[in-house]
Amino acid sequence: MLISRSRLWLPMAASSLAVLLISVTVISLKGRNAPQQPTIQDVFTGEMHEFSADLGQLPKIVPPTNYVATPPENHGPQYRTVDWLKAQGSLAWTLQIISSEDEEVVKSYIAQRDDKEQFAYFMYKEGEKVSYIAVYGNFVTMELALGVANSIDFALPNGVRPSPEKFATYVPNVPMIQPAIDQPPPPKYGGVPEIAIEPQPDDMAEPNQNQLETPADSSSSSTEPEVSTPVVDPF
Repeated sequence: MLISRSRLWLPMAASSLAVLLISVTVISLKGRNAPQQPTIQDVFTGEMHEFSADLGQLPKIVPPTNYVATPPENHGPQYRTVDWLKAQGSLAWTLQIISSEDEEVVKSYIAQRDDKEQFAYFMYKEGEKVSYIAVYGNFVTMELALGVANSIDFALPNGVRPSPEKFATYVPNVPMIQPAIDQPPPPKYGGVPEIAIEPQPDDMAEPNQNQLETPADSSSSSTEPEVSTPVVDPF
């Protein structure tokens, strides 16, 4: 019985050793064929100048873009971006007050409110349609938002009432990065008027030296005939 067991252990040990050797060989071959990426030490010691373009597959995660941020002077002070919407919380509620394709309408409405610090508005893009939405407040529950909607007069036309919405519902339709708006600057940034420069005393023309001569100077410079006095000898 013991002899038969010893005979079975020998081929099992041999097969296990063979599997281990094959695994080590495969791993070593894959390591040799894998592309070598520079390390931080290589970069700072100057042996390699930069990382490869596909290090960490960053171009696939964050594709390159040629957009630039929208100049802030083209929007009102209550304008917000998608980052602000995300910062309000995924479970937070707000009141949607108005929505208009004309940004000036939204800006004018907020400007005439006494509680304008509670308002915010943002660009909302759905397909090719672009509109601007103004919201009010940040609430933990929908019930709190409805309570505020019933207690505050938002002076909306035609009996329009605010509606509660989650901030998270707006995020997919708010542009992450907006292209620059090619518009002239606002009037307050218009051209600077030219200021007339007054002539300085040093810039005035010097008077002619001939004109500075006075009659006294001319008389002193003129030559008079000398009168000779006879000398009388007393002896």
